Amino acid sequence: MPGSAVWRKGADALKLGSGSRVMILPVQNAGHPTRFLLAALALGLGLALPAVAKAPAKPSEIIVSAANYAETPPEVLSKMFRQADDLTDVPPPPAGDRPVRYYQFLPGEGLAADLAYPEVCKLLSPALQAKNFVNTADQAKVEFILRITFGERRWRDPFVRKDNLEWRHGLVPKKRGTSLSADEAWDDRAGGDESALYQLERDLGMEGLADRLIGSMSTDDYYLIVVDAFAVAALKQHGNKTPRAWSTFIAVPRQKGVKFSDVARKMVEKASPWFGETLPGKARFTDRDGTVKLGDLEVVEENVPAQRK
Repeated sequence: MPGSAVWRKGADALKLGSGSRVMILPVQNAGHPTRFLLAALALGLGLALPAVAKAPAKPSEIIVSAANYAETPPEVLSKMFRQADDLTDVPPPPAGDRPVRYYQFLPGEGLAADLAYPEVCKLLSPALQAKNFVNTADQAKVEFILRITFGERRWRDPFVRKDNLEWRHGLVPKKRGTSLSADEAWDDRAGGDESALYQLERDLGMEGLADRLIGSMSTDDYYLIVVDAFAVAALKQHGNKTPRAWSTFIAVPRQKGVKFSDVARKMVEKASPWFGETLPGKARFTDRDGTVKLGDLEVVEENVPAQRK
């Protein structure tokens, strides 16, 4: 991706407290993976092999939430987190006259995905540019670091966070929630191991503990794209304690047979108007542009001459 840049760990870098360092490096061009449709290949070879198409999956629901912590009045944010509206196919915000703001990408937490980090950056760049966020390789121009987390993860409530906004807190805030064991914890947004939570309830004799925490939302499989923006000036001053300037959280409930690469472009497209903005609630979009995928080829013996005896 010519001209695009990311921040990575390195020797000559801005120090972010606790010994953590980042530096600017250009994103290298990433080739697109070649995908072959077996049915088309078979036809190209002159093989009359009818392909049985699987029934298309139900339309994907794309959930978007966004908060500009730096510019939105505290009372507006407070109302949003106190009573988040459920918004269906919400229209984009009014067009504004925003100045050009320069940024660079930084990889966040590594999650399982069939797209590489540079490919996700290439999906995000034009959407961000539509909001006057421009990627630059010129370190002197950089105003924001955009930390990108993407891929598959178990999650409970796909919504931007209310607190624990500092750089040191990743996708899930550190040391927060009810401890289930040395390596398990419950988080209001991320959820956790529900069976372990019920076991803890039995061990402690605290009837209703698990149900109170789980509520009406269970922990399920999602595909996520999370963009967390940090102001460079604040990073230089506060390091690991720098709060997020804004955040956009995009989630799709994972369906059987649907890969991250099948939905990533549409996820970015639906969230595009809300980068750097504040949504008054949780927006739900329906992706009705599903692609019918061909299933395994089956040889159907039609008009086959009878064998000579």
